[in-house]
Formats: sequence, structure tokens, C-alpha cells
Amino acid sequence: MAKEQVASVETQTEAEQEEILKQLEQQHKNYLSPRDYVAYILSGAGDKNWETFNGAQSDFFYRTFLNAKPSSLAVSSVISTVIDTFDNAISGLMIDRTRTRWGRVRPWLILTLPLWVIGSLAPWLLPGNLSQLTLIIFFAIDYYLTSIANSFYTPSYQALLFNLTPNVAERNKLIATDTYIDLLGVWLPSLFPFFVDFLKVDTRLIYTGGAVIFIAMVIIFRIFGFFTLRERVPLAAKEDLKKVSVWKSVKQIMTCQPMWIVLIKSFFGVGKAVGVRVQNDFWLNCFGKISYGTITGLFTGLPSYFVLPFAPRMSEKMGVKNLCSFSYGFCGVAYLLMYFVGYNPTGNTIINLIWVTFALTVAGSMNSIQRYSSTAMTGEVYDYIEWKTGIRSEGTVSAAMNYVNLILTPLSTFISSWILEAAHIRSVYQNGRLIRQTNPEMLRSLWAVFALAPAVGRISKAIILYFFKVHGKTKERMMRELAEIRAAKVIDTGSEKTDSGPKESE
Repeated sequence: MAKEQVASVETQTEAEQEEILKQLEQQHKNYLSPRDYVAYILSGAGDKNWETFNGAQSDFFYRTFLNAKPSSLAVSSVISTVIDTFDNAISGLMIDRTRTRWGRVRPWLILTLPLWVIGSLAPWLLPGNLSQLTLIIFFAIDYYLTSIANSFYTPSYQALLFNLTPNVAERNKLIATDTYIDLLGVWLPSLFPFFVDFLKVDTRLIYTGGAVIFIAMVIIFRIFGFFTLRERVPLAAKEDLKKVSVWKSVKQIMTCQPMWIVLIKSFFGVGKAVGVRVQNDFWLNCFGKISYGTITGLFTGLPSYFVLPFAPRMSEKMGVKNLCSFSYGFCGVAYLLMYFVGYNPTGNTIINLIWVTFALTVAGSMNSIQRYSSTAMTGEVYDYIEWKTGIRSEGTVSAAMNYVNLILTPLSTFISSWILEAAHIRSVYQNGRLIRQTNPEMLRSLWAVFALAPAVGRISKAIILYFFKVHGKTKERMMRELAEIRAAKVIDTGSEKTDSGPKESE
């Protein structure tokens, strides 16, 4: 264990103890200027808008305009997962061993960008008369291309957040600020359904045009992030990396209990994911217009603006683990109660819409807290493994987590696809327009998938988080001993923050 590699307090020299005290001080020093906050938030703006648009629209687009069956998409996902294992296995190791004038992780923000653009854009240009076999082959290849790109970009961007500052409190403040800005920064994808409902052009062209716009945003903001961000947390020297074998690093990471708790929690996200897959179907067929979902979203996001600013203080008092568990449990119970009441309790469309809007507002009131605390927990996993190994290896850790998620994703995809096909959920596209379906059995199935699946998933997340052990005295001990491990390693990028901000160095 890393702490066993550090000399005991009794045998430390005065100079060594001074270095440890310096590190303890640096854990509370402010490194980030307002410019750093803005740079990090903007660097991910394109991807966040794309994820919002793609997450809400792609599955609906594939099923409605390309006539792809959910089972075909699931088969493609499995095929791409099987052939994608190699690059996921080596991406983290390559990232952690990268040493360039631009840093360790920044170069990976753009190196695989061309591959990602090709894989992300291609499905939106497909004709709608392809056979299911052709679609399976196409999406298997397409998923693989985008997965290769994400195998390097995702761990890099995640690691970058935890390398901007060694101060955990400042890091959590950055996470909260970034999450808060996200509430404002993804408004453009939320307006998209209005274009679908009210523009008098072929609906498919609207979807394809939206994809092109959001992909262009990703390109612009990733390049911006590459040129503006800086890495400040000290890295393991090449000599230190040589002392730790690849197999030993992987073994230590894969036996990390907190990491597995986070992964299992992520797997239960299948509940919310299947609900998202049918949200357009729900608003179109149960209420008549997709844009009703956007109107509802204007209200459901309001609580986050008032709750999120208190997240850092709440996490200090409750602990990140308890805060995360409470937020998921609260929302899960709210979804469950909403399901039992139903989406049509009065028979009046306007009153029903008001009811569903209110229920979703309550159910989503802690969404921003969930994202904040989940991201903070990932940082605690990185710190925990550094505490155990003595090596800062976010790239390898993140890649390992993504690797396991890569295996779990087909399982969750199959579960959600099976649910969709068993419920016979399908929207109809004819003569350039979407046609509302009124089959009572399908509408009941839609409501169950839309409301009950997220309830089960979020309650399951709340329960599994009970076993996350980086909390309380264990966390306090970890941070004290990390001070010894990091002693004399932190790159001091300037004195205490002033009005002009800290100095920076490459």
C-alpha cells in the first residue's frame, strides 16, 4: 500500500515534514481563477449539448425514420462491444503514460475527433429503406468507430477535471459551477421539439439539420478546450511508473471496492435510460405533441437552479455519499408515486399536463444534485486509488470504468430493447409528418416505461450507494495520508489567488 512506502513521522527529516505540511496547505489553496472556470465550462459545452440532443432524439430517429427495430440496435451494440475491447483495454494506459508539452490528457481531446465526427454524423444521413440486416451491420461498424474515439476522449476529459486543481473543495466548487451552467447551457436542444411540431418542412430534415449543428458545436468547443485548459495536479514520474507493472496497476484498480459501487450504480441507470428512450413517443402519443415535453421541461428544471448552489455545503455536512444516496432515493419515490396516480387522472388534457409537469418537477428536483455528487464520488475513487497505489492514474481508472461499462451497456441495451418490443411501442412517420397513435394498451405501456422504470432504477441506486466506503473517518484518513504521498510533487502554479488570478505554467 502506498502509505507503507512513506516514512513514518518519527523517522522523517525536518525537510520531509515541511514538505508534507506544505502539501496539506496546498490541499486548501485556491488555484483556479475565473478564467479557469470559464475555460473548463466552455470546453465541454459542445459535448453537453450534443449528449442532450443525441440522448433524447437518436433512438427515436433510428426507430421512426430508419425503421430500425430495438433488437437490431441491441445486436449492433453487442457486436461493437466485442470488437471494441482492445482499444478500451489500452486507452487508459496510453493516456497515463502520455507526456507532451501540452500535458498528459489535453492532446486526447482532439486526436480522435475526426473519427468521432464520422461515426456521429453517419446515422443521420442514412436512407430509410434499409433492411434490418443492413442496419445491424451499419450500426455495429458505426458504434465501433464512435466507441474508439470515446475510449480516448472520455477518460481524458474526465481526468482533466481532476487535474485542474489538487484542492478537493475547489474541485467540488468547479463541479457545482459546471453543473449549474449546464442547466442554462443546454437550452438549445430543449427547443428542438418546437421545430419538429411547427416547421412546415419534412420532419426528417429537421432532425438531420439538428445533428449537423450540434456536431459542429462539439468540434469548435473541443478545439477551444485544447488550447485553453491547464493541468496542475502532479503526475507520477516515468521512473515511478516503471516500478509499477501494468498488471499490478490493473489488478489494484479492478479490486477497488468504491469503483465497483460506482459502476453498479451506473448500471442501474438503465431505468432512467429506458424512460428517456420513449419520451418523444410518450408526448406524441399520450398528449399529441412532442413540444409538450419542452414546455414541461421549462418547469421541471427550475428547482435545480435553487438547490444546486447549496450542493458543496450539503456535501460537506452530509458527505458526498449520503447526499448522492438521498437525492436518488427522493427522486425514485417521487417517480413511483407519479406512476401510481397516472398521466390521465382527470380526463382533461390541460389539467393532466399540469399534473404531469408538477410530478416531473418534484421527481427531477434533485437531478443536479445527483450529477454533482456522482461526479464528486468519481473524484473520490481517483483519490482512493492514488492513496492505495501512490500513483496518479485517472486515465487508467477511467478507462477501466468505461471498459466495465462497455460490457454492461449491451446488457442494459438488451433490457431496454426487450421492454420496448414487449410493450409494442412505436411511433408512425407518414408523408413527412409524425402520426399520433391512440391504442389504449400501448399508451398504458408507454406510461409504465416512462415513469416506473426510472423509479426502480433510482431507488436501486440509492440502495447500492450504502456500500460506498470512501466516507467519514476513512476519507479523513485518506486525505491526511495523501498529503504524505503528494509531498513535494504538486506543481505550484503560483501564490495564493489574487484579483488577477494565479500564475500558470505548462
